Amino acid sequence: MSNYFSLQQSLNELKKNKEQYEAVNCKTHCVVLAGPGSGKTKTLTTAIARVLHEEIIAPRAVACITYNNECATELETRLSKLGVSSGDLNFIGTVHSFALTQIIIPYARCIKDMVPHGFKVASGAECDAAVESAYKVVYNDSGDPHQQWKFAKEKRNRDVDRSLASWKGQNEELAEFIEVYELELRKDGLIDFDDMPLIAFRMIKENTWIREALEARFPVLFVDEYQDLGHVLHELVQLLCFNGSIRLFAVGDADQSIYGFTGANPELLESLTKKKDVQTIQLKYNYRSGTKIIKASSGALNEKREYLSADGAPEGEIIFNPVNGSLEAQAKFITGKLLPELNSKGFGNEQIAILYRAAWLGDKIVEALEQEKLIYYRTDTNALVKRSSKLACFIEDCAKWVTGGWKLAEPSFGRLVRQALSIVYGKHYTQSEEQSLTLSLIQFLQKSITLQETTNEWLSRLNKELLIPWTTICRNSLQEWHTCSELMQRTSSVENKDMSLNLFAGKTEGSGRLNLSTFHSSKGREFDVVIIFGINNGIIPNKWDSKTPKALQEARRLFYVAVTRPRKILCLVYEDGNHSEFLVEFYKRTKDSN
Repeated sequence: MSNYFSLQQSLNELKKNKEQYEAVNCKTHCVVLAGPGSGKTKTLTTAIARVLHEEIIAPRAVACITYNNECATELETRLSKLGVSSGDLNFIGTVHSFALTQIIIPYARCIKDMVPHGFKVASGAECDAAVESAYKVVYNDSGDPHQQWKFAKEKRNRDVDRSLASWKGQNEELAEFIEVYELELRKDGLIDFDDMPLIAFRMIKENTWIREALEARFPVLFVDEYQDLGHVLHELVQLLCFNGSIRLFAVGDADQSIYGFTGANPELLESLTKKKDVQTIQLKYNYRSGTKIIKASSGALNEKREYLSADGAPEGEIIFNPVNGSLEAQAKFITGKLLPELNSKGFGNEQIAILYRAAWLGDKIVEALEQEKLIYYRTDTNALVKRSSKLACFIEDCAKWVTGGWKLAEPSFGRLVRQALSIVYGKHYTQSEEQSLTLSLIQFLQKSITLQETTNEWLSRLNKELLIPWTTICRNSLQEWHTCSELMQRTSSVENKDMSLNLFAGKTEGSGRLNLSTFHSSKGREFDVVIIFGINNGIIPNKWDSKTPKALQEARRLFYVAVTRPRKILCLVYEDGNHSEFLVEFYKRTKDSN
């Protein structure tokens, strides 16, 4: 049950925006098109809370599918303030988690030969071995099995329904490669990540009773970031919402579809808006950025967009910074000149983000920052904490709790318990198991508050006192226990990489710690100041982007995501005379907005 007062307060706030208020009160299939800074998350969470308060009686609940674990955690945090918990009834998580915990684990044992009994989720090494074995069976030549698997993976995630003629009709050899690969995994009692939604789709399509069971439990399905979730999710939505009776509430923005390499396709979101029984609502206002930034941002897409700034929004500032020299010179320009100038304007480093196209560019920024002895917090693939890992997110949340989060319940202890139970047991556990796990967790956390430990010391004790004992009782199919060992290695005092637990926990206020992120990892985030590094031709766009119009348009969308992150100041850094072609139209829109 949602907190009625908090819900009413949120609803009253949304009354100021006609489109948001209409969306949260919609009782038919609804697609909300939400551009950058448009209040997407507030609209989504208020809609979930309203539905739970006004329409759904326990034990019925709602399911909310989002792109990754970090997005799910953000939604859980926002919803908890409205009195909504994911708990045992409501589901909030990724499409893979939904497929595994809500479909495969509860129902697969009722269907013969659907998945191996007691299956586990394959590690990367096990997947690689299966690819190599399958390649020998199907091709038996000297080619590169992993290169060929890239094409197979794309087909596997695109051609979801294998009962259609197109499965074997479009490259039969590739289809055979996929099928033999899956058989290799099954021999060892394994499934992989991509298997999860594919198996779930097949189970629902071939067994109407499973769809009916899901309809009985989840009368409404919410989907966040629809444009990023790909063909498998889209086919599941077709089965559950348009062939079935579950109501859909989807939020997304085709302009921010940037995961084509994982199978995302903005046309899938657009196809929903064309359905006669779907109400489409476009959010018009950008509440995040200054007026100049909003007006210029559509230049990144090379298309016109009509987003409006809120009443009283600041003008904002866009600064072009051509640098005579290499990427290393650009990095030194940022650390030696640009950051001091921003600091002199009153912006602390913790209010500033440096964004770049790929993690290797982040390495160049890190090198320059470390020369200046500046501290940073990194969220790309070379980051300390991999936020795609549930265990890594749990460890980081525990660190936040013991470094002061317990005072404000941010995160709440209840959330830590739910995370721990999910990691160890999945969805099913006894009351005594829950009590025992909760006791071990609170004892560890309370002890942590009293000790003055570095990150490495704290991680070592967490591994010894919590994780190693938990491995002996774990029943979860997906195990990531190696994550803690990796974090211990990366914070090794021997290699002088240890840090305070406050820094590890992301306590950036007053710390002067800069935020570093790729364009992809910055999605959904916002900062007072954004510096975009390395806007050179050959980087954005790169040679792969330029091969097809579709790839080039996705590269433009990626740049658009980056330039829409700042609230107040956007700084663009690039090589003088070798600037990205994307800057040309952006510069023109900047001048037009003056």
